[in-house]
Amino acid sequence: MRSRTGNRRRDRIEQEALQRRARANHHLDRVRNRRSAPRRSLPGRAALVPLALIGALVLGVWIGDDAIAEWAGSPWKVEDIEVLGAERLSAAEVAQAADVARGDDYRHADPERLARRLAENAWVAEARATRLPGGTVVLGVREREPLAVIDGGGGPLGVDAEGRPFAVLDPREAEGLPRLRCKSTPPPGEADARLAEAIRVGRSLPERGLAMPTEIALGGERDPEGLVLRLPGIDARFVLGAEDFEARIAAMAELLAKRPEEVAQAAQVDLRFAGQAVLQEKADSKGSA
Repeated sequence: MRSRTGNRRRDRIEQEALQRRARANHHLDRVRNRRSAPRRSLPGRAALVPLALIGALVLGVWIGDDAIAEWAGSPWKVEDIEVLGAERLSAAEVAQAADVARGDDYRHADPERLARRLAENAWVAEARATRLPGGTVVLGVREREPLAVIDGGGGPLGVDAEGRPFAVLDPREAEGLPRLRCKSTPPPGEADARLAEAIRVGRSLPERGLAMPTEIALGGERDPEGLVLRLPGIDARFVLGAEDFEARIAAMAELLAKRPEEVAQAAQVDLRFAGQAVLQEKADSKGSA
């Protein structure tokens, strides 16, 4: 009886041991299989940084820097302002005219808006603007050049090659420029063909060896005298008329070269007659000519 009971007990113990060994082998097989399988893991932060940069560049190509600034949640700022082409205006004056400053929201520095505001300045003939990556704004201008002056309400107005009065000049800027005289000054900012022609004629005198005129008077549309010039150091009025200016300036240059004493005594030199100049002498103390 005892031997049979002991055998059963021994068999049960051996069976339990076999079961424990089988479970251990199964767990070991699972571990081995897991180690041999290819790993699949999510990228860490270090891997995500290059991907974010690449994404930002792609977005920059397709939707522009404004959208990136909005998407990033911290808009870029204007870090620097470069000015090209300005001589009379300072860099600060150009930036002020364009209404842009360092520290502005980068989206505020829209190139079209900047160029439009900059072109409103009286001294600016052409304006352009652009933005560079990193927050740099570039402003380019072509300034107007005063070639003559004309009387304006607030002082002498500079006049450009298109006959456009555009800005009040200080005495240093106006020095040496011909003074235009006419019955009515065109509104500032508007080009005038007759003023442009008068400036062109005046600037052609140095090509003939003559000094730049100190004054250019324009008569009315039907005034037969047309353009009337005054030269530095000479009292006479030189009447050119309204046409054939090149030939009449050539005649004036020849007259001054060959008969300077007579010209010095004249009150007026009329060059409207082909092939000759009519000199009107100065009036004496009795009023005779």
